[in-house]
Amino acid sequence: MKHRSVFFIVFLSMIISCYLLGWYKPQSLEAADNLSLEEPKLVIGRSNSMPVFKAGEEGNLIIPIQNSRDGEARNINVSLLIDDVAKFPFELEKMSLQTGMSSIGGYRTESAIFFGIKVAKAAESKVYPIGVKIDYTSQNGNEGQSSGTIYVKIENEQKTPGLILAGIQMENEQIDSGESQTIELKIKNDGHLTARDIDIKLAGFTANGLRLDQPLDTFHLKEFKGQEFKYIPFKIYADPSMESGTYPLDLVMKYKDEFNKDYSKEEKLYLTVEGSGPEGKNKKATPRLIINNYFYGGEYAVAGEVFSLSMSLLNTSQVKMLNNIKLSLSSEENIFSPVNSSNSIFIDSIPAAGSITQSIELKPKVDVANKTYNITVDIEYEDEKGNKYTAKELIGIPVAQPVKLVFSDIEMPPEVFAGTPVGISLDFYNTGRALIRNLIISTEGDFTIQDGDVFVGNLEAGKSDYYDITVTPNKEGKLTGKVLFDYDDDTGKHYKVEKSFELEVMKAAPPPADIPPPGMEEAGAAKWKKPAIIGSGILVAGIAAFILRRRQLRKKEEVSLDE
Repeated sequence: MKHRSVFFIVFLSMIISCYLLGWYKPQSLEAADNLSLEEPKLVIGRSNSMPVFKAGEEGNLIIPIQNSRDGEARNINVSLLIDDVAKFPFELEKMSLQTGMSSIGGYRTESAIFFGIKVAKAAESKVYPIGVKIDYTSQNGNEGQSSGTIYVKIENEQKTPGLILAGIQMENEQIDSGESQTIELKIKNDGHLTARDIDIKLAGFTANGLRLDQPLDTFHLKEFKGQEFKYIPFKIYADPSMESGTYPLDLVMKYKDEFNKDYSKEEKLYLTVEGSGPEGKNKKATPRLIINNYFYGGEYAVAGEVFSLSMSLLNTSQVKMLNNIKLSLSSEENIFSPVNSSNSIFIDSIPAAGSITQSIELKPKVDVANKTYNITVDIEYEDEKGNKYTAKELIGIPVAQPVKLVFSDIEMPPEVFAGTPVGISLDFYNTGRALIRNLIISTEGDFTIQDGDVFVGNLEAGKSDYYDITVTPNKEGKLTGKVLFDYDDDTGKHYKVEKSFELEVMKAAPPPADIPPPGMEEAGAAKWKKPAIIGSGILVAGIAAFILRRRQLRKKEEVSLDE
């Protein structure tokens, strides 16, 4: 028995020693070691050389991160910062601006890598500063953050888009005075990168010199690839009074690159004119009949509403009368239909250098979209010798859908009392085919208004919404108010509509007779609150006891199953 006691004491001493030496001491040392370590500090390390990328190529951006202290940094997140997207050299569409690292030990340097980044084709050749932010935690769970700047060099051998006039193509070498001729401008993108949103305009025309013999003076192109050629046609008319010589016109080209950077370029082009004789009239010139002006009653035609199109016809010949003139009007997709007439107009004659105005009533389709539609005018006529001629003119007419905002009657309670808040509301609908833009609703009246100004924004065709506010009448009697609707249509025209209403405000109502005085109400509440609280406590205790009892039974069942 004595030996057993000695053995037990020795065994217990060994267990205590193992516990103290094997478990407790290392854990204490580890805690002490952690306390002795400094908090990590991450900074952007130095690269052996500046990263260099070529425009249009893909690569990996490697950023060295240095831990300048002995504490370990964990859960590291590295982010690239963008101050100005237009000055950022990499394409953002498929690029991630963040990358992670598991840890960096004390006084160690690791690399954060952004894989598969692509340099924009239009990036300029220069050194770009890029901001970098680093977030991390220490081994003690403390959060840290630092930031800095890296520099990358971009080399771009691609030329930016540059549109130039590469030549002029004409049927004849010159334009006879009193006649028209189509010229084709040969435009080249002399750069390697694509130009976008191109406007090519011909200007420099005069009333008694060269004139444009077509409705539009500007051609719009979506894109123009590098080293590509395009031919842009312009129909030019030389006034009959022009003398022989060379006359300048202005070519204006505006466009953007892939970074939406704007470019503008102007060039001169020169056209040769074969002028008139000593009388100042070119008798050889073909007699021309043109539409030199037209008017349709405003800034645009309204879809589904009749308008009058007036056209001024000019005989450009100084010596020849024109006879048997017929105008035939047609429109793309038959957008415009003549009203109470055919689509043709007949004119007996127009004297030399004379003009005449003709009108026709047209009606646009009800369901057309908001845009400008062309009317083609085919012209047939004869000269004094019976020679037949034809011409074609284009007239552009913008068509707009009318906006139709309707609203319901204003709903309000049947009885309104002074000093009592009351809610009023109404529904509104866009019953037209056009988008209602920038819709703002507000309320004015002889009462206090709570949150009365509401910005709805755009209301699509066929959509509806509602508007409700709370007002408090401060006096009795008949009070007036109005709900205001401010909005725009697609053309930028502003509308303001109002809906008036009246409030019959009665004197403030007395409190109901069955409401007990304040003291009695509190006493009554106390009578039922106390039993309710006691009952709730008993119910909660019962539920807790039930759950505890179930757990004990489950433990007994588990023990019995184990046995």
